[in-house]
Amino acid sequence: MASTLYMSRSPAVRYASGAALYFAQGIPKGLLHIAMPAWLASQGASSGAIASYLAIIVLPWAFKLVTGPLMDRFAYRPMGSRRPWVLGAQFGLVLSLLSLAVIDDPMAQIGLLTALGVVINSFTATQDVAVDGMAIDLVPESEHGRINAFMSCGKAVGWAVTAALSGTLLVKYGLAVTGVVAAAGAGLVLIAFFFVREREGERLLPWTQGEAVGQRSVASSFKSVAQDLNAVLWGRTSLVVSLIMFFDGVVTGYGEALMPIAAVKLFSFTTAQWSQLVAVMGLTGAFAALALGPLIDRFGARTMLLLTIGVVCVHAFLLAGTQQLWTNSTYVLFMLSAYVLMQPVTMVCVIALAMSICSTRISATQFAVYMSMANLGHSAGSKTFGSLSEYTSFVQNYALLGAIAIMLFGITAIFRKHPVAVPADALEPPTGRP
Repeated sequence: MASTLYMSRSPAVRYASGAALYFAQGIPKGLLHIAMPAWLASQGASSGAIASYLAIIVLPWAFKLVTGPLMDRFAYRPMGSRRPWVLGAQFGLVLSLLSLAVIDDPMAQIGLLTALGVVINSFTATQDVAVDGMAIDLVPESEHGRINAFMSCGKAVGWAVTAALSGTLLVKYGLAVTGVVAAAGAGLVLIAFFFVREREGERLLPWTQGEAVGQRSVASSFKSVAQDLNAVLWGRTSLVVSLIMFFDGVVTGYGEALMPIAAVKLFSFTTAQWSQLVAVMGLTGAFAALALGPLIDRFGARTMLLLTIGVVCVHAFLLAGTQQLWTNSTYVLFMLSAYVLMQPVTMVCVIALAMSICSTRISATQFAVYMSMANLGHSAGSKTFGSLSEYTSFVQNYALLGAIAIMLFGITAIFRKHPVAVPADALEPPTGRP
């Protein structure tokens, strides 16, 4: 069976691998970004402290552009261009999740918790760069919508399931047990992907038989990576995508800090209730994102992204303008559920948009730059909420979220995909195309 698991030959293997690896990326998000803020809020931590924690632990995602050039410059081709990086980063993720067991009291050790969160997200972000580069290398453009739908679905399932489990485990058993369970989930993904190879003929392990396959070449030097990146990064299309990614990150980060704090402190949710809500609606959103893949391939990522951003805008302003309904538990449940539902749906659209303009041998670096912009915006969004939370009401916070989403809508509206001029030696045929 293992001999048939080649991503270049099988769309099913590509989709399953992408979904599983993104599921692993969702594990730290469910624990550190969803369940933990709600738990800290229930323990009396201030909005500013929680927002600062979130803003710091997401920073490794903003510096993925450092990892991208390393992957484009160094590759052990006999095992695949990206696969060794994926395996190494996934192994580091497992170990770093296990390290959470050293924290006895997250409230009293929030500094250590933040530091370990940075380490965990460093491995997760590295794995993400490798997986994205692998997808760009191996997946035909005609499948970009579907592969992103599967990956987004996998990640949403990962953070939804982990959030639900963590919300209960943190309260009943503490962080040590929760970290071990999270590490076990990431470990299962590592074992499964161990048997998948990029192309037929490549090695399973460094000492087994096999050789480099495919026409993809690595850059000859970091200078070469920089030159190729410079050739594609400063065009109008690329700059607009960078802005889209940044403001999408601001919306995500601001909402990620605002929503669990509002759920616990304003709407009287417990940690378990918020985590379970995120789990149920996250799973619903994951399968909605999965169904969105063919629509993206048909109508385009820009069109579908405009539609989803429009929904986010309406949702934020509706919450801000209906304060009189905040005592209605049914209305609150519906609105919070809608927010969680839209997260994976928006994510699959914005990632497909960025991926659609990456087609060079520096795919890992180019895509990492765009995702770094998104994650830098994510950190800025969380920090912005933390800075304003002591001086603003929840009505004003929801209205500001809507205003940022309007800016994102306007930037997305001016996006037009144009051919990117690149050096002839930077071009390569799409090796994943049948």
